[in-house]
Amino acid sequence: MSLTDPDFQPGYLKLHQAGELQRRGQELWQRMETCSLCPRQCGARRLEGEEGFCGGSERLVIAAYQPHFGEEASLVGDGGSGTVFFSNCNLRCVFCINWEISQGDAGNRTSLEAFATMMLRLQEMGCHNINIVTP
Repeated sequence: MSLTDPDFQPGYLKLHQAGELQRRGQELWQRMETCSLCPRQCGARRLEGEEGFCGGSERLVIAAYQPHFGEEASLVGDGGSGTVFFSNCNLRCVFCINWEISQGDAGNRTSLEAFATMMLRLQEMGCHNINIVTP
């Protein structure tokens, strides 16, 4: 299937129609009350603005988003992989190739609505997936 296939329906629309997207969003929000989003389980009260071990709070920090063609062919497809670079990664990998972004708090605090718009823009650009980098 491709974006030009008239029968193609993005997976997120199916999740939305089934109510699953909302359920997952609510679960994610609950896990931010006392942060348990990653294995560190730092317990930060992110919804109150407290930063966790990773440096993240209730707002996303996105450094960039664009089609990316440097992955395996099955991920790239014809229009590229819709790559979104997040800041505030919890892993602290010594050999991270995106250190400035993942640990340097590079980017802008972004609303969920703006993030959704970015993903739709990547879809409009022909990207057939969303590739979350350094979350």
